[in-house]
Amino acid sequence: MNARVPNPHFNFVERAPYELGYLLNKLPTDFSSHSKLTADERLVAEAASMHASNANSELMNGLEALGQVIAHAALSPDRGGLNKHQMMSLGALIKHMAVEAQFLQELDFRLSEALGADSPSTSNSCGGAA
Repeated sequence: MNARVPNPHFNFVERAPYELGYLLNKLPTDFSSHSKLTADERLVAEAASMHASNANSELMNGLEALGQVIAHAALSPDRGGLNKHQMMSLGALIKHMAVEAQFLQELDFRLSEALGADSPSTSNSCGGAA
């Protein structure tokens, strides 16, 4: 993609998970690293890869922050007001989010590979390719 021309499919950076699903539905059903893509399909795949990378970054940053909060609460004599059920629910949520992050990393890698990129896209959560 030309760095001076924005990708028309890369929209709503703050809604990466939604946009990712929408873009994946726009790709051919037989999409793979062997696919012959039109110029527009390539832009869709590039936008999906950027959204996957951005969503993964948001999940990882959030997991880190949530882990710090939970660790701090756990050190508090009253566990920050959290009961056992709430702590278990938070643990399950973090586990689920980590699995989603793993999926997003794999998806970004596979999309980048299918696009013939040298390496997975380098994106940031503040607006796309770095």
